[in-house]
Amino acid sequence: MRSTLIATAIATATGIAVAVPGVAAADGQITWTTANSTATGDQDGAAVAVARTGYTAVVWEDDRDSTNPTDPLHSDVFLRLYRDGVSLYEKKLSAGGTGNWTHVEPDVALREDGTAVVVFATDGDGNGAFQIAVRTVNTAGTVTGSATANANSAGQQTVPAVAADPEGPGFAVAFQDQQTGAAPTVRLSGFASITAKTYEVAVHAAGGTHRRPDVAMGAAGNAIVVWDEDGDGNGFFNIARKVFTPSGGVKLAQASANANGGGQQRNATVAANFNGDFAVAWETDHTGVAQTAARSFTATGTAGPETPLPGKDPQVGIDDQRAVFVAWEDAADVHGQGINPDGTTTGRQPRLLVHPTTAGSQTQPAAGVDAWGRVVLAFTDDNDGNGFDQVYLGTGLVNSTW
Repeated sequence: MRSTLIATAIATATGIAVAVPGVAAADGQITWTTANSTATGDQDGAAVAVARTGYTAVVWEDDRDSTNPTDPLHSDVFLRLYRDGVSLYEKKLSAGGTGNWTHVEPDVALREDGTAVVVFATDGDGNGAFQIAVRTVNTAGTVTGSATANANSAGQQTVPAVAADPEGPGFAVAFQDQQTGAAPTVRLSGFASITAKTYEVAVHAAGGTHRRPDVAMGAAGNAIVVWDEDGDGNGFFNIARKVFTPSGGVKLAQASANANGGGQQRNATVAANFNGDFAVAWETDHTGVAQTAARSFTATGTAGPETPLPGKDPQVGIDDQRAVFVAWEDAADVHGQGINPDGTTTGRQPRLLVHPTTAGSQTQPAAGVDAWGRVVLAFTDDNDGNGFDQVYLGTGLVNSTW
């Protein structure tokens, strides 16, 4: 969407004017703002993180080329930090490059002091090979450290995800690693700080195909990893989960996050609360209908029931009372709903269309939930259908009806 559409109102598909970014949404709960201050080119692929201390971080891919918005070449990674709704900074974290350079697939984690840990897949020399870059950024917008998550630079390292200890300097980065001619695998790198990489391990046993990881972390520093797993190579994926200690040891052995087998289980996402309880959401078609599923787990791995939801591309958050919020995309719109650990919805946020307009296309949801159930949302918006997107950030929703 181009900046010329930021006006006093946007007409929905039914012709009813609703609030635009910067004012409360039509339901009176969510306030939307445009995360990217420059609308030139194409901005999408957002991820968000939220801390109980009022900090919110959003990262995105920012391609300033004015043609071919579907081409990610020359995309940079931007980070913006807010506290209590006030923007503290907006910063480009990648450094361009030479030739067909590209920086894509960002993710972000937050500590309670407002330090952001950002990861992204980077190809600065344009040779087509990606590595996993790591940056830490303080509340003044100063990059305080840089690292590379992968020790082996051969092949392709992509789809990074990051989770941070909310109280300390430790964090973990999961990523997909694919060597020439081999099936993709999932690796996890742990850091005691940005300057002290503690370990790098293969998350799973050898064999099969393992891809698209996500990672979460509670205050104990244990890294909870989920990924698409086809260990026997039969072409059917389940959602695997495994928990690692801060030193890279196995805390909880590999197990399936999905209770229902059959069909394909893909595109997993995970979130954890302070105690280390976690929630997983993913796409599933085990019933013969493509949909989303979500499931809660205690810090010791005890599982709740699997809850079906509509749509695809789910994103999940969890608060310190184990209440879960899931956002997803369905028919070019973004929706959200709250769920209790037992799969019921009593007292949780009812299902809603989260964004302020139904015109055009709203896709690529992102979600974060703080300790008290306050929800932060983001999505990619192209309400005029011209193919150029912007990233909208929404705050103010709370996952309860109390």
